[in-house]
Amino acid sequence: MLIRASTDAASRGATARSHPGRGAVFALLALMLVLGAARGRAQAPSPRLDDAPSAGGRYDPRLRFRTISTARFDIHFHQGEERLAARLAGIVEEVAGEVDRHLGAPRGRVQVVLVDQSDQSNGWATVFPYNLIELAAVPPASRSTIGNTSDWLRLVFIHEYTHIVHLEKSRGWLGGLTHVFGRVPLLYPNLFLPGWQVEGIATFEESRVTGEGRVPAGDFRMVLEEAAAARRLLPLDRAGGGLVDWPSGNAPYVYGAYFHDYLARRYGEASLSRLAEETAGSLPYLGARAFRQVFGRPLGALWNDFESEHRLAASTAERLEATRLTTHGFAVAAPAFAKDGRLFYSVANPHGFPALMELAPGRTAPRRLGSRYHGERIAIAGGEIVFDQLEVVHEVGLQSDLYAMPMVGGAARRLTREARAAEPDVAPDGRTMVCTVQEPGRRILATLQMPERGRTAVPVPLVAEASTEFSSPRFSADGRTIAAERRRLGGPSEIVVVDASTGTVRTLVGGGRDRKAGPVWLPDGSSILFASDRDGPFGIYQVEVATGATRRLLGAARGAQSPALSPDGRLVFVGYTADGYDLFALPLAAARWSAPAASDPDSAPAPLPDRVEALPGRAYRPWSTLPPRYWVPVIETRQGQVLAGAATGGGDALGRHAYAASGSWITPRHRPDWRLDYAYARWWPTLFGSASGTTEDWRDGDVRSRELSGGVLLPVRRVRWSSVALAGIHTERDHFACSACAPALDAIGTRRDLRLGWLASNAHAFGYSISAEEGGTVGVTSEITRGRAGTGRRAGAGTVDARHYWRVFPRHAVVAARVAAAATWGDRDLARVFEASGAGPQSAGFDFGSGSIALLRGFRAADVFGRHAAVVNLEYRFPIAWPQRGAGTLPLMLRSLHGALFVDAGHAWDTAFRSGAIRRSFGAELSAATVLGYSLPLTMTAGAAWRDDPSGRRRGWAAFGRLGRAF
Repeated sequence: MLIRASTDAASRGATARSHPGRGAVFALLALMLVLGAARGRAQAPSPRLDDAPSAGGRYDPRLRFRTISTARFDIHFHQGEERLAARLAGIVEEVAGEVDRHLGAPRGRVQVVLVDQSDQSNGWATVFPYNLIELAAVPPASRSTIGNTSDWLRLVFIHEYTHIVHLEKSRGWLGGLTHVFGRVPLLYPNLFLPGWQVEGIATFEESRVTGEGRVPAGDFRMVLEEAAAARRLLPLDRAGGGLVDWPSGNAPYVYGAYFHDYLARRYGEASLSRLAEETAGSLPYLGARAFRQVFGRPLGALWNDFESEHRLAASTAERLEATRLTTHGFAVAAPAFAKDGRLFYSVANPHGFPALMELAPGRTAPRRLGSRYHGERIAIAGGEIVFDQLEVVHEVGLQSDLYAMPMVGGAARRLTREARAAEPDVAPDGRTMVCTVQEPGRRILATLQMPERGRTAVPVPLVAEASTEFSSPRFSADGRTIAAERRRLGGPSEIVVVDASTGTVRTLVGGGRDRKAGPVWLPDGSSILFASDRDGPFGIYQVEVATGATRRLLGAARGAQSPALSPDGRLVFVGYTADGYDLFALPLAAARWSAPAASDPDSAPAPLPDRVEALPGRAYRPWSTLPPRYWVPVIETRQGQVLAGAATGGGDALGRHAYAASGSWITPRHRPDWRLDYAYARWWPTLFGSASGTTEDWRDGDVRSRELSGGVLLPVRRVRWSSVALAGIHTERDHFACSACAPALDAIGTRRDLRLGWLASNAHAFGYSISAEEGGTVGVTSEITRGRAGTGRRAGAGTVDARHYWRVFPRHAVVAARVAAAATWGDRDLARVFEASGAGPQSAGFDFGSGSIALLRGFRAADVFGRHAAVVNLEYRFPIAWPQRGAGTLPLMLRSLHGALFVDAGHAWDTAFRSGAIRRSFGAELSAATVLGYSLPLTMTAGAAWRDDPSGRRRGWAAFGRLGRAF
């Protein structure tokens, strides 16, 4: 039940009131949706566009979806995925039966969206407002932490379907209420479990059913083993979600998977099913009590036993003979050497934007060359670095293309466009390139010629096999042969050599269940180095091209992979420590080798026959998923009156349609308040509309308002920047009635607004950021208003808001500046009044209300207002501490403490600007950045400001509080 208290702020200009369009009901539903959606994969640390504008649909509008149905599933797929969808249709019922036998079956049908618009392997699931799964069709590379699979669709579906089964459980009196209120997230307690519990059981289940996945993977287990060896195992409160320190977003998966594995080994697999049932009958966030009921011991004691087991089994790694070259931690990848010995590589961590780095010979400090958003490989072509990276395509897809950057750094030029090309290598001629190209259901090898500046090239297929993934192609020294990894659907990982002219493929290393990745030729072409997890975590191996004889490198760091050879004979590779991944090196001539562990060829997975017939399906229709699946009661107090009613909402499986509705009855006046919102996001512009009716006190009477609005949002998204344009109309009819007034009043006020806006941002924040650290935002709005037809009354308003962020000392400290102004003109009865004062927050976005620019700390919102307003804000923000601690399984983590020193200046006026009337304030803030519900960031701020008011009415110190950053 929602209980909301609101107060009536004094308004200036009765008909110029602004009704924001986001009620508390819908904010609560959005919050519950965020907490209820379970994401299925963890990705490398990524920056975010801070306060970035967001609008638009989930899927590329060029995709035409169709639907095929099984007994319990509806699978929605688009053109090019017919065979994949048909194979998935054969998987879902089989897998569901296996998971259901262990955990129980969900209620109702499950909607599954299979989409191939992104080159990142991922998936997600939610049970609100119905059971819905999205699967990315692209399989991960073998070297990925989620790459231990011979059948990606099967593995990812098991993981996400486990979320559905687990999160949909509700029993006891909460389960009974679901029959009354429907799928209200608060009635599904498993939605509110810590991340290690939600992701842990799904990660455990993906391995239990397939025998693959992350639990048996040496590189995944290595994260826990190295933490145990370094006495850095995470306590319960840090594993639940919100952690920035390594292993960051992977922590719930790693610790959750192996804790569930520990429970299954000690108490039997059936205990996990009993645990899921018990937590489903607990109150939200109180599921920890179920552990004592199922296992007879409290959760804290079980976690301690789990940690003790891993401390005792902590790895006694072989003697390290390699030298550590970098200390970045988190994700370091793709080392490559230039002929002059310079080492290039990429890094991604929570300290900044992912970047290309250079380590020159004789230097210990690397140099940042430029940004690179993820990607797999780096190659050298003359004086340029050739690399792959991801970019947003058609506002929704995240796809790979090839780029080149001068070795000295600078701007990158694009070599391919929307080719889905990755993992480039350059032949000895410096012009011919080989790469992989992602296609529906397969990843092929292709070649292309280095394009001239200002042009792009189209890769030409070299080897394309059905249901086969090629990875990591590398030219031999003579350019005639290409080494690569190949994995057929269901089959083993193999190292193959490919004739560069004919495309003929020969298997060099095959068999076994191990993953083989990152082949690199020795200069004489006699052998190939590659990484394999045959002996646990990845290690470096060497195979002779002529005989196929294989040996394993000794003395390397754990998790060694991505080998690269320097001109002076050093072997450089990516290795693992308790901080994450970094670069290591050892002299290849002095390296020690041993025979690898024996591989049982009979244990190797067998390729699946490619005999699936495509199913045409039927055209996608949204109607079956559009009806509302829940309702929530609403109780609101407003101006001494009580409103009681209900709210609901819904949307279709593809996110094209979304709506929300609420209605309440006012007592004792017996009048309804209501609101309807709708958005259509099928195409690039998002269409939206809303209608509402409200009644509020006004003087000794009341005002009944009817509002109607609609418009269009046009988003443009890229990795490094984003913008959105708004065009909309808003009409309002206010009926003022006051029989007790003298004289009595019965009047109608009407206004019609044309609203325009534009917002762009390239402000970036990172994991350890206390706010945006670089870039800025700019937003502009304009409103043109007309009164009742025939009166000739007109007015207008406009705002501009610009802000910028600079990194300063110490690390992650920021200087932030903001300038904002607003003005209104025309008929006074229609014109808006703008405020300059208040403690904020002022998040970036479209705001047509009176407080759209207000930020003058120490002054109340009603202190400074007028037809024109302007503010200037300057802050120095600095980190104080990064506790990243909570209390057991309570849904609250204190992520960081940070402070700010600020200076504000603002003025509002009606006719003439007077510099002598400018109000000023300066002061300090202390902020606590928290994580609520294991995933929702919230910053709480307290501050004090010294006010300088030329009028003398407000002077001296004043305290204030705020949720969120100032701007």
